[in-house]
Amino acid sequence: MSRLLQAMTAVAVWPGRVIGWLLLPLILFVCLGVIAAQLGLNRLAEWQTTVPLLGTGITSNTLLDLQWSAFALIVLFGGVLAYKDRVHVNVDFLSARFSSRTRAWVDLVGDILFLLPFCAVVVWFGTRFAMTSFNTGEASTYGGLRDYWIVKACIPLAFLLLGLAALARIVATLGALLRRRTQSGEME
Repeated sequence: MSRLLQAMTAVAVWPGRVIGWLLLPLILFVCLGVIAAQLGLNRLAEWQTTVPLLGTGITSNTLLDLQWSAFALIVLFGGVLAYKDRVHVNVDFLSARFSSRTRAWVDLVGDILFLLPFCAVVVWFGTRFAMTSFNTGEASTYGGLRDYWIVKACIPLAFLLLGLAALARIVATLGALLRRRTQSGEME
């Protein structure tokens, strides 16, 4: 069971580990955008065939859209990684005073009552959001990115992975709490 939970978690956080490398292109996009603005350039590159996401060229608006999209992906998939490593936003000033068992119960209740339903809602509506973008061929109206659905589809995907990581943590926490209960019952 432990291996299965570790495998589930590993699958859930893998995109965050890979997408974390988008930080380097993000810096490049920002620098190129600043340079293009200073030089008064709008169209930076152009080609004949249509490339997914980029269309037929790169403009300063494309760089701006790439910045926002890279940042969004880093936050979305990095959030799953932060959740797994327990470095996400937490009410530490309260939980620091709790026993490890009480913290486990708070995590368990929070994950079941708040996190899983929130993930389900975002996956449900995020999928519809991405499908609408796909069906309408949504693209930038000012010469930026095309195929917005690609980035928008990452919203439900990231929350599906977060839900998977939450399920793994819920099962692991329940197992730990039951083992403690069994061990304390044996000691009595």
